[in-house]
Amino acid sequence: MFKSIRLKITVIFMLLVILTELFVGLYGIFSTVQYYHKRFDDSIAAVFTSSVKNELTEAANAVSVSDQTVGENGIIMNETGPDNVDNIKNIISQYAGPLSINVSTFFCILDHSGAVVYSSNNAGITEASEVIDSALAGNEAINSSYSGEYMDYALPLMSGGDVRYIIYVKDTLSLQKTVTNRMGINLAVSLLLSAAISLLLGSLLARSITIPIKRLSAQAKKLAEGELSSLTRSDRTDELGELTNALIYLADSNREYAEKERAEKTKLSTILQNMNDGILAFDSKGRLTHINREAQKLLNRKYIDDITFNRFFKEINADITLEALQYIPSDDSVEREIRLNNQVLQLNFALYSRENSDGGVIVIIHDVTKHERLEHARRDFVADVSHELRTPLTVIKSYADILADTPDAEPEVRTRFLDTISSETDRMTKIISDLLTLSKLDENANYSRPNDEIDIRAMLEGLVERLSLTAKKKNQTLTYTPINDVPYITGDRDGLERVFTNVISNALKYTPSGGKINIFSSKVYNDILVKVSDNGIGIPKDQLPNIFDRFYRVDKARSRDKGGTGLGLAIAKQTIESSFHGKISISSELNKGTDVIMTIPAPKR
Repeated sequence: MFKSIRLKITVIFMLLVILTELFVGLYGIFSTVQYYHKRFDDSIAAVFTSSVKNELTEAANAVSVSDQTVGENGIIMNETGPDNVDNIKNIISQYAGPLSINVSTFFCILDHSGAVVYSSNNAGITEASEVIDSALAGNEAINSSYSGEYMDYALPLMSGGDVRYIIYVKDTLSLQKTVTNRMGINLAVSLLLSAAISLLLGSLLARSITIPIKRLSAQAKKLAEGELSSLTRSDRTDELGELTNALIYLADSNREYAEKERAEKTKLSTILQNMNDGILAFDSKGRLTHINREAQKLLNRKYIDDITFNRFFKEINADITLEALQYIPSDDSVEREIRLNNQVLQLNFALYSRENSDGGVIVIIHDVTKHERLEHARRDFVADVSHELRTPLTVIKSYADILADTPDAEPEVRTRFLDTISSETDRMTKIISDLLTLSKLDENANYSRPNDEIDIRAMLEGLVERLSLTAKKKNQTLTYTPINDVPYITGDRDGLERVFTNVISNALKYTPSGGKINIFSSKVYNDILVKVSDNGIGIPKDQLPNIFDRFYRVDKARSRDKGGTGLGLAIAKQTIESSFHGKISISSELNKGTDVIMTIPAPKR
């Protein structure tokens, strides 16, 4: 009937859900009916116990004097009266709690003829009942059949062998019918909703089964056509999953081999791409087969499709060809050094070979710019030190030779020459002292620094007082202004004092007569700030980046005349940074003045 598996599964699933829902609903209705009938039986048994029955029988047979009559034979006869009915009613009312007397359940009191003498619902009995007939015969009877329209119970109250009263309890089942009708309506609505939901879920379930079957069919076609790379294992754990995995098991060995090879290529590519050195690979014909990001960065080459070995290395003046490399041993390499884009690059060329195919050339690019700069700085430093020491030595040697050649020189000449020798000796001593200081600061890790308590304000006040005489000689104004309180710090007191002395002395040296040198100190947020400001000759803007280099002077001849060694600012920077973890910066404008700002972290309280 149904050709589609998906439609079959959907219909079967929907029918199963509906039948289950129907069974549960009918079972619920039946359980409700069963509950009401059992509750009726239990309530009758709970109310009409043996003691209550005896009490009701006594109430039915109790008579007063007014109820006694004399018979024809002179025997006194007892008659029933309204008091008996009231007594029976009161007793039933007293014990009738479990009966739940309401619009659905009521009780009546019948006389010996079956006539109603009292009804709790004021309606009486409208239809014949088998239990009443049984009670009129003197038998207690109950009817709680599931198929009946109502449930009832009759209890005869006997006097001797005759029935005097009948207690009749009836449950019209109106409450039960209301509940079961509502349950039936709910069941119908639930069945409709279940049908709709099961139709949707059945469709999804069928889809979850049929789609893997379609995929399995597609996998089989691909396997038959030899497309092994497109096959994928199923994550399902059911029979369909097992069938799919069994089908593609035939292609596992080839695919695993391909995946391993691809993984190795990916790993190698990742390693090459993330190396700090540049890597280029060329095939045997000189075509570029690989280049990593670092190589593109070092060579400043974004477009790489046109790179061929001979043409590219000729462009960058590497002086090498692919043909020349063919003659080097396989375990050897060729090295070239080039300058490109203000960089010094070292190129290492090595041949590689592969099984069953031609090899090629691997080129490794090292950026040795920093190394070259350090080497250049080292050579400059040695040259500067040699020059700085040779100059005073030359003066000392010259003046000493003159004194030796003129033993009868005038005392004034001898004194002037000896003063010059002493001055140059002091200058050479200062250079050596500064070099030793820099050496200690360079070996900061092995240099045990003092841990003195330093009052920066007191230190600056003392320096200003000590250097004020020098300022007065040049008609300069030297002032110190503390902006706010500066906390004490700990560290190398002599080193910090040397820094302040060098900076203030430079301001005095390079500020003309009549100039002003102002010193400020303050605490700004979490830092201590010391500023030395002057209106001196200033520093050219293009020379500011080199101002902290060792032996660097803006005007070497003039600096030497003023007794400078070119090491003062280098020592100041090294001391502030390494000993106090602070910073020093200089801003200046030619012929307008210079500001030197030193920042030291304030101690945490």
